[in-house]
Amino acid sequence: MTISVIGIGYGGDVTSEARTSLQEADVVIGHEDFIASVRHLVRDGAECFDVQTLTDTTDNVFAARARSALDRAQAGAQVVIVSGGDPGLLGMAGPLISELSAIADARSLPRVRVLPGLSAWQYASARLGAPFNGGICVISLCLYSHTEEKIRRQVEGVAAAGLGVVAYMLRHNGEAKPERYPTDVPAADLARRRFLLLRDALLRHRPADTPTYLFSGFGDDRGDKPEQAPLQDSLHLWERSDDESVFCVPGVDHASAHGYIWDVT
Repeated sequence: MTISVIGIGYGGDVTSEARTSLQEADVVIGHEDFIASVRHLVRDGAECFDVQTLTDTTDNVFAARARSALDRAQAGAQVVIVSGGDPGLLGMAGPLISELSAIADARSLPRVRVLPGLSAWQYASARLGAPFNGGICVISLCLYSHTEEKIRRQVEGVAAAGLGVVAYMLRHNGEAKPERYPTDVPAADLARRRFLLLRDALLRHRPADTPTYLFSGFGDDRGDKPEQAPLQDSLHLWERSDDESVFCVPGVDHASAHGYIWDVT
């Protein structure tokens, strides 16, 4: 009895192992957009669905997906949960394992198989050249469960490290779904404040003209056209971001020429 959690990249850029898992699945669970991008890889007759329409605004949709996967697996189905990008970075691998670990009778639990996928930072790196060749810090600015103090501590460490930086979740889920993700202050204000925490921390350690990039829409035409601004003016990039955008800053030892940027190692 196995539940596979697979990363589908963006636009269905799956590995051969993930492709095989999808082809063998009896049940595929995940966000409807992710399912749509790989539906052609799923065999006819397989059950494909998400739980969002079956939950109310107070439910944890990630936990609900995990419970649905467990129910189907215990009934004998070969179950796959799909995540955009990589399932271990803001994906379904963590919520699934967490939910299963909370169930007392571990002997009845399925094996969890995590199959990696291309992450947004990898797409961004390839578009730019090699800006993270000397190392990378990946941070989520607006993860709902993170406190302001936790974000502050993380951005200070990231800025001081001198490594390349990729920031995910530039916008808070509460901007689009305040009923599911309530905040004490307007969600857009919270997201803006956290971006400024990162920008200002980086400015304390890097030149103001350090190039920064905003990538949006991986899997469509926008993903090939990053927007650029010097670090001191990068708030303008945040203002153009959406819930799928990532913000990229090369490492301190970067160089650039002929339209490419890379980290000197």
